[in-house]
Amino acid sequence: VRFQERYGLFVGGEQIEPLSGEWYSTIEPATEEHLAEVATAREEDIDLAVSAARDAFENGWSTLPGSERAKYIFRIARILLERSREFAVAESLNSGKPIRESRDVDVPIAAAHFFYYAGWADKLEYAFPNRRPQPLGVAGQIIPWNFPLLMLSWKIAPAIACGNTVVLKPSHTTPLTAL
Repeated sequence: VRFQERYGLFVGGEQIEPLSGEWYSTIEPATEEHLAEVATAREEDIDLAVSAARDAFENGWSTLPGSERAKYIFRIARILLERSREFAVAESLNSGKPIRESRDVDVPIAAAHFFYYAGWADKLEYAFPNRRPQPLGVAGQIIPWNFPLLMLSWKIAPAIACGNTVVLKPSHTTPLTAL
């Protein structure tokens, strides 16, 4: 696994420089070696991310049929599996957890969550009989340090399956698999 020297903010489908101009170093906990520089988001950066997420929500994602959203979510799950070794190594390097746990637990379960919610994306009416579930908007989600990729899947997969968009704030100590 090769990390980029710097990771900007991922906003509107693109990696951008932070408006704050601030960066911090993320390290490998086992050796305390530098892994990458990561953008620090401040208020103006967050406003930009929320605006982009709201635009995506209003101009397409929320009106996309569940069967179409499912295709995207399914593809995310497939990419996690196709690149599972890379994700496992990145997760272990950035969080300090054993590779066995990342490889055998975190990555496969994260992919399974995306597969699961891909299946639900076009079946929400069955979960709520006699009701017509509607997306709510932009979901702000914060990920802790201990299971960064797995908790990302727990939060993002159901939100996007329901037609919402997401602004995600990963832990400052373990941001790499989210990025």
